[in-house]
Amino acid sequence: MNPAAPRSGDALANEADVPEAGAIVRDFASGEARFSLLLAKRDGVVRAYENRCPHAGAPLERMDGRVLVLQGRFILCTAHAATFAIETGACAGGPAGSERGLTQVPIVIEAGVIKRS
Repeated sequence: MNPAAPRSGDALANEADVPEAGAIVRDFASGEARFSLLLAKRDGVVRAYENRCPHAGAPLERMDGRVLVLQGRFILCTAHAATFAIETGACAGGPAGSERGLTQVPIVIEAGVIKRS
């Protein structure tokens, strides 16, 4: 396991920080190790994924840190234009291929705080 990845019970963000039909990125570090997490919301439900495209391993967000969400339903990898369904992380199109989706990270929301479960 990546030593920078949040552990069970660690706070990741406030639920209010994640826009409806949108996504944000949170980065974590431990020494030299790095872990990037993408939090996305659709229909009021927040989901968490590793911020890494399965096609080439690149982060999904733009260079300015913004995550592009198409039609309020699909996360766009800005490196090669693969798209992923917010609800499942499944690849919806592009070079990642239908068999390779985003890696989901289990979360819980307690009193408006998103935590790793």
